[in-house]
Amino acid sequence: MSKGLKSVSPMSKLIFIISLLLLVLWVIPTAVSFYKNEKLYSQKVKELEKLDHRERATATKVFHAEVFKIDAETYFDKVNVKSIPNDKYKVEITFKKDALSKFYDFLKDLSLNYKVSLDDKLEFEDINKSLKVTMILKPF
Repeated sequence: MSKGLKSVSPMSKLIFIISLLLLVLWVIPTAVSFYKNEKLYSQKVKELEKLDHRERATATKVFHAEVFKIDAETYFDKVNVKSIPNDKYKVEITFKKDALSKFYDFLKDLSLNYKVSLDDKLEFEDINKSLKVTMILKPF
């Protein structure tokens, strides 16, 4: 066997050593990282699927300004829905400060109850003992 290794050219030996180093230093760690990330991805997908199947989740409704306003008024003191350009709606919700947790629950389930996405950011305005929240909704 040692006679076989001596007959191989030094260039071939060098290429073999470089490819072996490449395998050990780059390919194997990359493969290990890939499989770890794949496992993490699977866990995150399962968590998202659990969020989709909440207890209160019902059939998602198509967004209609008047229906949304009526539904939201059952939770909050005042709701104003106004159409703005680019098929979006500006929604202003006013409620007492101690009902903030109810607002967050409403916001958390918003995309489960209506076919909308929250566009831009939420704007909070402090009015005496109440809060006024302004948000932009974009129906699907």
